[in-house]
Amino acid sequence: MTGNGLLYGLEMPSSYTSLEEASIKILDMGLADHPKAKKMFQLLSSDEELNTLLNLANFIAVRKLGYNDHGPIHAKIVAANGITILKILLESGKMEMDSIKGLGMTEDDAHLIVLSGCLLHDIGNAIHRVEHETFSVLYGKSILDRLLPEIYPDLAQRTAVVEQVLHAIFAHDEGQNALTIEAAIVVIADGCDITKGRGRLSYDLGKHDIHSISALSIESVYIVKGKDKLIEIHVKMSNSAGIYQLQETLGKKVAVSPLKDHVEIVAELVHPKSRQELQVFDRIVFSDGKYRNA
Repeated sequence: MTGNGLLYGLEMPSSYTSLEEASIKILDMGLADHPKAKKMFQLLSSDEELNTLLNLANFIAVRKLGYNDHGPIHAKIVAANGITILKILLESGKMEMDSIKGLGMTEDDAHLIVLSGCLLHDIGNAIHRVEHETFSVLYGKSILDRLLPEIYPDLAQRTAVVEQVLHAIFAHDEGQNALTIEAAIVVIADGCDITKGRGRLSYDLGKHDIHSISALSIESVYIVKGKDKLIEIHVKMSNSAGIYQLQETLGKKVAVSPLKDHVEIVAELVHPKSRQELQVFDRIVFSDGKYRNA
C-alpha cells in the first residue's frame, strides 16, 4: 500500500532520495538534545496512518495532478529545513519563539511544534489539492490527539501544543496567515524544497512547462546563518530559468511571512564565470492542450 509513494512505477531520482537520507541525519542530530521532539519524530516516523496519508497525498498531487512530490520524502526534507532554521534563530539570541515567549513553553516544545508542523503539513493532499491545508488540519488533529498523550499527559499543556502545530499547518501554503514564528519557519522550510529531484516526477509524467523546467534548474538549496540577515538561503541553479522557482515559490513564501525582514535569498548559476547553462530541453511542442518535450 505504501510502496513508492503510490506512484506506480515512477522512480524517485537519486538526487532526491539522497536528500531524504541527509535530512534524516540532520533531524537525528538536531533533535538529540530535545527528548520530547525526538520522541515525537520516532512516533511520527513509524505511524502507519501518517505514512499512508503521505503516500496517498502523492497519489493525488503527483499521479493525478502532475505536481511535484508531496509525500514522505518531501515531509522529511521540510522537517530538516525547519529544524535547521529554528536552531539558527535560537542560537542567534535575537529571535524569540512565540511558544516560549508568549506561552511559557520550552525550546524542546518549540522543536516539537516545528517538527510536527513540517511532517504533517501536506497530508490533506490525500483528499484534494484544493484547500489541502484545511484537510491537513483535520487529519493532523486526529494524529496529534492520538500520539501526544505519550509526551504531554497534562491536557491543558497538550492542547496548547496541538493548537500551535495546527496553526503552522493551516498557515503553510502561502504564508500570509502565519502569525507565529514557528508557523513562519514551517512556511519557509516548505518553500526551500525546490530542487530538481522533486521536480523530476512531474516532468517524467509529461508536464513540460515553466513549473517543471524551472524546477529542473535548481541544483541545491542550503540554509545557513546569515551575515546581514539572521538566515541566508543559498540556491544553486544550472539554468537561469530557476529564477521562477525563487520568485513564485520560495520568494513568495518569505515575502509574506513574519520572518521576511530576517531572511536573505542568494541565487547563482553553477557556472557563473563561463556563463554556461544546462540545456533542459531541445524542443517543446504545444498540442492537445498541453506542452510536451518532442
